[in-house]
Amino acid sequence: GMQQCTSQRRLCATLSPQLVIVSPMLRCLQTAKLSFRDHVGKVPWVAHEGCREELGLLVGNKRRSVGEIREDYPEIDFSDIKHDGDVLWEEYGERRETLLEKSERIYEFLTEYVRHRPEDEISIVCHSAYLFTLLNAVMDVDDEELRSWFLTSEVRSLQMTFIER
Repeated sequence: GMQQCTSQRRLCATLSPQLVIVSPMLRCLQTAKLSFRDHVGKVPWVAHEGCREELGLLVGNKRRSVGEIREDYPEIDFSDIKHDGDVLWEEYGERRETLLEKSERIYEFLTEYVRHRPEDEISIVCHSAYLFTLLNAVMDVDDEELRSWFLTSEVRSLQMTFIER
């Protein structure tokens, strides 16, 4: 994982994000810091629950407390996360978040958060299953390659247009 992230650093350095949004999950924070290292301290970094991994059941998808994470990643803004503990994961108990529930969470993240950000170029660092759902169930994407499964630290660019209906 670390080697893949480091190999993506050159590509990420050529990007011009005005904001980096990252999942609050440890493995994703690590990926973001390694891959987007050249943007640390140059643009704002924000952690957001809306782009995190699937909720419920799988203990590996439960996040640490915001207080603990903030100690390790003081340069990232965690103010959009409402609870110190992982109440989102706990709400699901012994069941996994369904595809419909995940799709609705992703849609809400895009329409209620990303859409209203003032930045034009945003890097979102999240999880392969999340991205697969985003590009195959939430968005209308024709490009077959773009809709395929993401590899560890893989970087793809796309332009999003929000249309009022």
